[in-house]
Amino acid sequence: MEGLIVEPSRTYQKLLTSAIESGGLGTKQVSTGNEALTLLKQRSFDLVFIATHLQDMDGAMFSSQMRADSRTRQIPLVMITANEDKKLLDEAYSAGVTEIFAKHELDKITSYAAQFSRKKYSKTMSGRILYLEDNLSAANPTSKFLNDCGYTVDHFTSGEEGLQAFQDHSYDLVLTDILLKGKLNGHSVIRTIRNLENGKKFVPLLVFSVLNDATSKIELLRCGVNDYVSKPVIHEELLTRVNNLITSKKLLDKTIDQQHQMQELALKDQLTGLYNRTFLLETAPSRLSEATRHGIAFSLIVIDIDKFRTINEFHGYAHGDSVLKEIAATILRTIRKEDIATRYGEDEFVLILSHCDISNALIISEKIRSFIEKKQPAGLDISASFGVAELRQNLKAEFSELLNAAAEAARQAKLRGGNLVVTHYL
Repeated sequence: MEGLIVEPSRTYQKLLTSAIESGGLGTKQVSTGNEALTLLKQRSFDLVFIATHLQDMDGAMFSSQMRADSRTRQIPLVMITANEDKKLLDEAYSAGVTEIFAKHELDKITSYAAQFSRKKYSKTMSGRILYLEDNLSAANPTSKFLNDCGYTVDHFTSGEEGLQAFQDHSYDLVLTDILLKGKLNGHSVIRTIRNLENGKKFVPLLVFSVLNDATSKIELLRCGVNDYVSKPVIHEELLTRVNNLITSKKLLDKTIDQQHQMQELALKDQLTGLYNRTFLLETAPSRLSEATRHGIAFSLIVIDIDKFRTINEFHGYAHGDSVLKEIAATILRTIRKEDIATRYGEDEFVLILSHCDISNALIISEKIRSFIEKKQPAGLDISASFGVAELRQNLKAEFSELLNAAAEAARQAKLRGGNLVVTHYL
């Protein structure tokens, strides 16, 4: 990366060169505005630093001429000045200067150059972009540019192909033209994405078009577009907008993930990974009401580890924790994905089995009982007592009644010596 320094003073040229190169940029030096404009037509620079006053023109005039040339209008222009007059500074910004530093702020100039060199074509940015553009002469260089900047770009020429890819893969940004091959144009793609029923509807949309009137822009924003770029596309502008949108999306994704993690922490038992008592008492009544309303079989299993207190007393709490974790893992391997397993007390588990009658609940209970007995969690002879209850069809009951019935059945199993499955009907 290289910056062009336009500075009439040889002494300050050296100071400025040292400051900029300390920030990681190479430099080329000239003394006049005309020299700089000629050089800019012959070769490319990533950044231009210019003095407020030159021998042949002032900084604002230089900026106006540089911005008038399509080959150089996108290059960032930094003015170095000893004049803090606000009117002069405002005129410079109006003429196209992007940043202004005082001559004595060499440390700030170094920091600016370092920050610019890190961001420019930085590979630290990443993300997957869906790119819809039917003009290959525009699409190919844009795809290459974004790939070179660290992004993965999937390019398609039609809305139909693009939407299919959008359904099949995860994207951090959709970049689309308004005019596309096929039956679907950019407007149709935008509306389809924003009308989805899943989280993909919130993927940021960046649209570019030759249409540049205010009405078109407002309508696109109303449709759900996040940002808009006019054609012909200036790659530096496009990259900045892409970076901003993808950065915002990743921050939002991170926030949502953190919220999910907090919800998991609030509803899960940290030792076993099963749902906790709070989740059971909040979720089970609605599940039971749904089963009652639709005549669905609904069973409950209470599992109480036999003589768990003696395990903690004679083998230590670490062994007790290992027993609980291994039994929880056995439960999860045995039940279905739609079933709910909870740690209800210190050594007590409750399983909710919807669409499961008592005969099937007994089979599941016996499997878990047998696994615990044979596996010997934490290397100990462990067993558990099981209470199984079913809410019969056409019978209404509160969840607390069903839970008490299963708990009483587990208590009866324990009174009979444990390592047993006992049933209870409501």
